[in-house]
Amino acid sequence: MKKLIGLLAVVLISSAAMAQGGGGPQMTPEERIAMMKQRLEPAGLSPVHTDSVIAIMMDRNIMAGANLRDMSPEDRQAKMKEWSEIRAKRMAKAGIPEEQIKKVMDIFATRPGGGRGGGR
Repeated sequence: MKKLIGLLAVVLISSAAMAQGGGGPQMTPEERIAMMKQRLEPAGLSPVHTDSVIAIMMDRNIMAGANLRDMSPEDRQAKMKEWSEIRAKRMAKAGIPEEQIKKVMDIFATRPGGGRGGGR
């Protein structure tokens, strides 16, 4: 009986984990930073500006309190646009030229594997 309960528990846990998706292991912060630096190369930023952009893009305070999953697609799009504008203003404050800010925002508007970013 204990074996049956244990087996049932394993099946339930594994099916719940598969339902959540997620695929593959999570990147470490160092791996994420290295990937972002590589993606930013076409923007032609100085090393200081590259570090500033990475800090701004990784700042979770910009997104504080928002749960995109509970929003309608229109509200989600509006919230993401708002965050994008906040990030662009912070980059301008950091002394990054406008044309480079546009390049950076274009780079991050596209997913690394191709295709546009967006909700699930």
